[in-house]
Amino acid sequence: MLVPLFGFLLLLMAFASRQLPGLPGSSRANLILNLVGASLLAVDALANRQWALFALECGWALVALYAFTRSHSKSKSLTTKNCSSATRQGQGICIQPIEAELTVCKVANYTGVDLNSPYVFTGRTDQEASLVCPANMVPSQTLERSDGWRAFRIQGILDFSLIGILAPIATILADKGIGIFAVSTYNTDYVLTKADDFPAALDALDKSGYTII
Repeated sequence: MLVPLFGFLLLLMAFASRQLPGLPGSSRANLILNLVGASLLAVDALANRQWALFALECGWALVALYAFTRSHSKSKSLTTKNCSSATRQGQGICIQPIEAELTVCKVANYTGVDLNSPYVFTGRTDQEASLVCPANMVPSQTLERSDGWRAFRIQGILDFSLIGILAPIATILADKGIGIFAVSTYNTDYVLTKADDFPAALDALDKSGYTII
């Protein structure tokens, strides 16, 4: 009795992950849920000689296995070169999540900040000095700070002639009620969201056709 119940719950989770906002809905995770759930129900149907149900669940599992295999192969083939080529054409944009937890600061100066460390962004105007850096690198001369940010970058090198790369991303996330903090470098753009919103942000972009790598 537990085997078919567990299988049914996995299939329900797979369906819910693609329909309900805020739930993890990455394609590969969804396919694994479908594969395992359908396989469990197929085993139970075989044990109970329910041949029609057995055939249905075997077909479901095989489709999920095939899709997962294709997804895995496609993911391995998405190198930086591939993503760079795609973004120059304005199509097939790749999104790469950054693991570090970041803090956005206003600082008195940049003394003590290791500018050679990854994911350190500075911005100075006639009114302020701003800093984005990993949370464990926030300097003592910080005047104001906002903690708990995560980031992803648009993978590849964006040509300066490209337009409309960041705007659609901001629109997709705005439609989900997710605010962003964007930082641009010479090569590309980095988009920060609050850590609590980060899984939903990646899910929204995934469902909108962006490739999460």
